[in-house]
Amino acid sequence: MKILVCYFSNTGNTEKVAKSIADGLEGEDLELLKIEDADPSKLKNYDLVVLGSGIYGGKLNKKVINFMKEVIEYPPNFAFFNTHQSAVSYQKAFKRIRTKLEENKAIVIGEFDCVGENLGMPKETILGMLEKLPPEEKKRQEAMLEKTVGHPNAQDLENAKAFGKSLIK
Repeated sequence: MKILVCYFSNTGNTEKVAKSIADGLEGEDLELLKIEDADPSKLKNYDLVVLGSGIYGGKLNKKVINFMKEVIEYPPNFAFFNTHQSAVSYQKAFKRIRTKLEENKAIVIGEFDCVGENLGMPKETILGMLEKLPPEEKKRQEAMLEKTVGHPNAQDLENAKAFGKSLIK
C-alpha cells in the first residue's frame, strides 16, 4: 500500500505525532512530508493519505485548508490526526474536509487526536486571553491547560504508533 503521512506543525507537537504514526506504518511504501513539501496534485497516487494539523482556536491551520482546496483527484482512503489544547473544539476541525472527501467517494478510515502543550505562545499570553472569558469557562480552560503540560508524552506517541498500525489492518 502506498501511503502519505502529511502534516502541518506549528510547535512541533503534530510533527512528533506524525513521526510516530509513520513508525506504526513501518514496512509500507511510505512518505512522511510537511504540508509545505507535499504536492496536492499527487494525492491521487496514494492508497491512503494520513493528514494532520494542530488545531488552533478550533480550526485547522490555513496551510492545511489551502492545500486541500488544491486537490483535484482524491485517493480512496484518508485518515486524520491532530494535536490540540481544547476539551472539545478540536472535534469539528476536519468537518469541511470530510464533507469534500465524501463528495469525492474517498473514505475516512480513522481519526486520532492528541492533547499537546502550547509551546508557541508564552503562558502569560494564554492566561491573559483567558481573563476575557466568563468565570466558568476560564476555570475549565485553565484546568485543560494544566492537563496539556508535557504532551505529547511517551504514551501519546505509543498510541499514535498504534493508530498507524491500525490503519493497515
